[in-house]
Amino acid sequence: MEELLYKYLNNTLSEEEHQELQAWLKKDKENLKVFENIVGEWNLTEKYIDNSKEKILSQILTQNNPIVKEPRDQSIYWNGAIKKIALAAAAVAALFVLNLYDFGFNSDKSSVINSFQSIESGKSKAVLTLDNGKNIDLVDDQKLNLESDDTKIIGGGNSITYLQKISDPKKQKYNILKTPRGGEFFITLSDSTKVWLNAESQLKYPVVFLGDIRRVELTGEAFFEVAPNKNKPFQVISGDQIIEVLGTSFNVSSYNDDIEVVTTLIEGKVKINQTFGDKKSILLSPNEQSILNKENGSIENIKVDPNHFIAWKSGKFYFKQEKLKDITKVLSRWYDVEIFFANSVAENIRFTGRFKRYENFDHVRSIIELTEEVTFIKKGNTILIK
Repeated sequence: MEELLYKYLNNTLSEEEHQELQAWLKKDKENLKVFENIVGEWNLTEKYIDNSKEKILSQILTQNNPIVKEPRDQSIYWNGAIKKIALAAAAVAALFVLNLYDFGFNSDKSSVINSFQSIESGKSKAVLTLDNGKNIDLVDDQKLNLESDDTKIIGGGNSITYLQKISDPKKQKYNILKTPRGGEFFITLSDSTKVWLNAESQLKYPVVFLGDIRRVELTGEAFFEVAPNKNKPFQVISGDQIIEVLGTSFNVSSYNDDIEVVTTLIEGKVKINQTFGDKKSILLSPNEQSILNKENGSIENIKVDPNHFIAWKSGKFYFKQEKLKDITKVLSRWYDVEIFFANSVAENIRFTGRFKRYENFDHVRSIIELTEEVTFIKKGNTILIK
């Protein structure tokens, strides 16, 4: 079987071998889980740069020997990307010739599957509130073209751009861009700073930046690429902190219902200033993250792989050893559904995996349910996990 898996990963299966592999997958659910884990690791590994594909394949197949079944110990079943199906999310994308439900599993659940498939992913949508209080639905207004004494706003649909005119405005005017649950949007501010706004988020910003500081206010999550300007620092007020930058890229997650404000630096340098508690300041370097606890005011910085925290900007979800209750909070915002748990045991199961952000909800549900640790039950726009 190892030879068949090796050939599958190299796209060299013959028709006969393909049928043999399908038969093996249909034979036992555990075979399917091991297969998904192997393909997931193959897709996600970042070692190709330094190692040959043959070496990587050998390592993966050794670590995931499909002939030896592992005990159903929960720590093995859930913890780690190597053991079991924690990386099944990426594997599903690779199953271009192997459809899970064609194997005969869950054949009595077709109505349930179709029900979950009706929950579509989020998309580009937002409401722009102008300085005069007027609201503009940017989904409906696909060809936005507004002009004032200070700036011109163009775009609509999935992004807007502010073009500052050559003028000397006397009054600071503010606009607000707000994404609903199940929404995201992209904006270029008048100083050429780029901002990707995640679901259920709000950005308040000047139409034109006046004075010595470029300052915006964020609720929710956003990724910033700040245009350099040594003479005019950029500040992001978010929760109980102020982020100071000159020119850099970073991600901020500061939802009102989260206990923490998380700032992840991609490049450049940023300074995190607390606005309450002991009012400490932390200087972040690339691949570092600050975590501010909104309840007790503590703040710390840690080393991270920043790609995990900006995956949403590239159309993916990435979860690493996260509790299911925290994962479902993210999913609720993106799919605009309410998710509840029948018990605390299910809430605290930890999961690692990647998901395609623009797939319907059934894509995520089916992967998580493969663990056989939880079950999703849908009624209307509400989901119960037990």
